Amino acid sequence: MIFAEDDIQAALDLADPGDTVMVGPGQYGSVLVDKPLTIIGDGAKVSARLQEPAIIIESGSVSISGFEVEGVPENPEAKFGYYMGALDRSQSLEVGHGYRLNLPNAAILIFSDDVTVKEIQVEDAEVGIFVENACNVSFQNCTIERCDIGIELLRCCEGWVDSSHFDKCDKYGLYIEGCDEISATKNNFVDTANAGLLLKRSFNCEVEKNLFSGNRQGLFLWNSSSNLIKENWADGNLYYGMVISDESCNNSVIDNLARNNGGSSSFGVGISIQENSSHNWVARNVVEKNMNGLELTKGCEFNLVCCNNASGNSNAIRLDKNQNNLVCRNNFQRNMINAYDNASHNFWNGTLGNYYDDYRGHDKDDDGVGDDPYWIPKGSSCAVDLRPLTSPGPGVFDLDAGKAELLRYAVYRPEEDLPYKVENDVIKIGTRSPTIWWR
Repeated sequence: MIFAEDDIQAALDLADPGDTVMVGPGQYGSVLVDKPLTIIGDGAKVSARLQEPAIIIESGSVSISGFEVEGVPENPEAKFGYYMGALDRSQSLEVGHGYRLNLPNAAILIFSDDVTVKEIQVEDAEVGIFVENACNVSFQNCTIERCDIGIELLRCCEGWVDSSHFDKCDKYGLYIEGCDEISATKNNFVDTANAGLLLKRSFNCEVEKNLFSGNRQGLFLWNSSSNLIKENWADGNLYYGMVISDESCNNSVIDNLARNNGGSSSFGVGISIQENSSHNWVARNVVEKNMNGLELTKGCEFNLVCCNNASGNSNAIRLDKNQNNLVCRNNFQRNMINAYDNASHNFWNGTLGNYYDDYRGHDKDDDGVGDDPYWIPKGSSCAVDLRPLTSPGPGVFDLDAGKAELLRYAVYRPEEDLPYKVENDVIKIGTRSPTIWWR
């Protein structure tokens, strides 16, 4: 074990690979870690400067913990001046990652695999921690405050962010782009001016048991597929609790709570599927006290929305300008409007439909399914639930069974006639043999 005194870098240079370096209280300059080490801070503070991160990690098998790190805010003019000054001094832009113009002013830079960052506090940086082209990088019990972006992962794989706190970031708390198999669990994303967590063009990630509160948008998936979004709590965000957008497909959005999103504003959505996002499973979520509890908009197809509980919303569920989505076995209670289907062709029942607390039909055989259809009350689609439930469903539904129902019922082709027609303000239901269509 090596104890750093006035100069952390000197201690790191003296250490052998695999050593532990202890750093006591004090204010220190920036450091470069280029060998496998365990570095433990105890009251140690490290400050970044313009284009000179506080900590750069270029070696694998590094563990660092217990530091307070002060960053540098975004300043494009000063950054360009720094870059030109380096050229004027004939300094090579390849000397150290700090000279790369395309890098943000990051407090901590990581460019290596197998790095563990624990109990680090970062504040006031353009990017708190920037990681590029690295695998198996983990963050545990970190606090990131007042940064433009808290942690940015770019083209990374098999990493995780766990039990960390992101507060008052200007753009994103956690930004993940071009990544695979990243796990974000048990984190708090609070008061971010944009999205608490942005998952962009990323796949096979898990977002579980996080809190999103006071953000413009809690969780945002952009062109990201095959991810698991589970047991998160999106409460009191300005506009959206969770957004699945821009051709994000094959995601599972299950067992989440989205409540009171929109707050005092006139618009707020619990969970939104939008912009050609298809083949997603949205199940067993609770959406309460939003303007729209659940919504599917603009070209979304073959989404399975089942076993959700929506209560106290202005619109429990709103579907707009899409087709072949199956909405079944949900419970809609105490909403101003239970269902809305506009300019669309969707399906509101499989073998079973949904429970609507304003359903007034009969159930003469007492089988729990209404004998009379439920007409979707709002929107231009003239949609109908042919098998409405007469009491709330239990919320138990298997994904494979759901996909089978989707295959069976979501069979509309745009060139086909609608299965109903309107004559003298009366809706008449026709019959046709379903055609199985699945892409």
